[in-house]
Amino acid sequence: MTGFLDFVVDDDRWTAADGLADRAEAAATAALARIAAPRPGVIVVMLTNDDTVHALNQRFRDKDKPTNVLSFPAPESEAYPGDVALAYETCAREAEAAGKSLADHGVHLVLHGVLHLNGYDHEEEGEAAEMEALESAILTGLGITDPYLAGMEP
Repeated sequence: MTGFLDFVVDDDRWTAADGLADRAEAAATAALARIAAPRPGVIVVMLTNDDTVHALNQRFRDKDKPTNVLSFPAPESEAYPGDVALAYETCAREAEAAGKSLADHGVHLVLHGVLHLNGYDHEEEGEAAEMEALESAILTGLGITDPYLAGMEP
């Protein structure tokens, strides 16, 4: 358990992502410091696999495929922001294709999920630009290459 994030490792292959938890915590801390009214509480980050994320994506989004990251905002009445899930195979494949470490890519995706849980979205161009700019600034501050310059969109 860390400050804002609680990691649940559902797939042991994620242990290869050295430093992911600490660096994702730093990214979440930086993000929440920049949000006017962040949702309080601990976010559970499930590090799982394509099969689990596929099932979640199908059940909750009616999409019959895995994806790299899913965020599940809790209802406003709840005392925590929600949960985030990352799919190992998809994330590892994307990281390799981009020539970046799994940990760097995982930090970006956890940050992306944390922002979703705090009301950020990328459905409209203006929203996307705001969210991407915040992600880029935070990741660059942590020494991670801007994923949008490298073509690594979540």
